Amino acid sequence: MHTRENPAPPDSHGAPAAAASQSAPTAPDSQDAPAALHQARTLPVRILGLDVTATPGPRKPLTLAVCDLAPGEGCASDSDTAGAPPVLTLHELRELHTLDDLDRLFGGQLDAGFAGGHMAPDAGWVLGIDAALAQPLELVEQLAEQVSWPRDWAGYATLCGAMDRATFRELLRGVSAARPAGQKYLYRACCRSAGAASPMNTVRPPVALMFHAVAPRLAAHAVHIPLLRPLPRAGRVALETYPGWLARQLIGRAPYKGGGATDRAARRAMRASLLRGLAELANPTSPTCPSNPACTAPPTGLSAHPSSALPGLLPTLTIRWNAEHAARMLDDPEADLLDALLCAVLAATSALRPGYGLPERAAPPRGITAARLDVEGWIAGLPPEE
Repeated sequence: MHTRENPAPPDSHGAPAAAASQSAPTAPDSQDAPAALHQARTLPVRILGLDVTATPGPRKPLTLAVCDLAPGEGCASDSDTAGAPPVLTLHELRELHTLDDLDRLFGGQLDAGFAGGHMAPDAGWVLGIDAALAQPLELVEQLAEQVSWPRDWAGYATLCGAMDRATFRELLRGVSAARPAGQKYLYRACCRSAGAASPMNTVRPPVALMFHAVAPRLAAHAVHIPLLRPLPRAGRVALETYPGWLARQLIGRAPYKGGGATDRAARRAMRASLLRGLAELANPTSPTCPSNPACTAPPTGLSAHPSSALPGLLPTLTIRWNAEHAARMLDDPEADLLDALLCAVLAATSALRPGYGLPERAAPPRGITAARLDVEGWIAGLPPEE
């Protein structure tokens, strides 16, 4: 969850401390050298979207959207642009209840059990993750000078994983406490562009603790993480995605999750608006809402073309889900299931672009250095020019 942080300074009460997984495999000994800009992924491809909580359990699990991305009907191949747009089909909304499940996910141990798509178990995937995968360059450089942090992503992510949660939290709070009032947190360039919270933030939302849960586990597996840890020949790819950014493009800044009892109806209606935004059910010509743009009928799986709602930002893409998926996403007050789908949508549109649509080291966005991209990465789907 990248949501913009509460401006109040963090208090002394964070999430309960939890030791890093003892079963996580060691990081790969060798890495492929960074390659030139890759072509778009060949379809079909498995697409996953992961909504992260720092302390998962039965009441607040990690949520995973399992999809596949295939050529549209009438396309001879994924390179045939004359046919219908590619189709992203949601097959499963899965709950993961422990952080150890992340090791199984990143290591490919869950692949054979994924529903739908007729994908080979070893076909790999492109995964969009709603968690900060990296820390700000300024923080890494400061800690490199003070406590000998590695400056490369795999090095500092692995080092953070060797700390328990309480130690990592107190390290970041110590840095924040020494900074001037109003400047307690450092930000990555992509966080500024997306309006996202600092990955140093330990409360409201605990973005730093989500980084601590996810990044070290990714570093321990042979997963291609563009910009941060390129392994171009790896079949599994992880991208940082921010569902809040996509939601703002579709419904503005109206809240669609959380709140008290008096907010539930309005926020459920906004979740319905988000699904209509994906499925274009707000279109007056839609058979679900024949002539009423304010129709609140729950979407049940019609085709979607987000690029018409987001001109120039996302490739054209058809999205399909069923009535059970729609009901679960609408009835989830925290919108974790819907956020997982939004992560999958961003992962899918990224898979359709060369280099996953991310900035190139050889030609970084204005005002951003290649060194910053190496340390901080970038949020998938976010236009570099924003």
